[in-house]
Amino acid sequence: MNARDDALESQAGHDGRLIRVSRYRGDPQMVAYIVAVANPAEAIDLIRSKVATLEDEVEDLGRVSNALLNALNLRSGDFIRA
Repeated sequence: MNARDDALESQAGHDGRLIRVSRYRGDPQMVAYIVAVANPAEAIDLIRSKVATLEDEVEDLGRVSNALLNALNLRSGDFIRA
């Protein structure tokens, strides 16, 4: 087993979250992020601190699978624009 396998195994079973950032509900300019954090509140806090502005609404849309996180090569605490 190599370091990458160890990292993937340690992340195994940990789902991520799909987080939406918008100015208002129904905003056509909204942006979604896939976040490699299982806890919804922590995922929202991460996006709020890294990319959202004070005026933005940040909400959790639901779970994303560990398989998707692995396919996107996201490690715990990483995020990517969806």
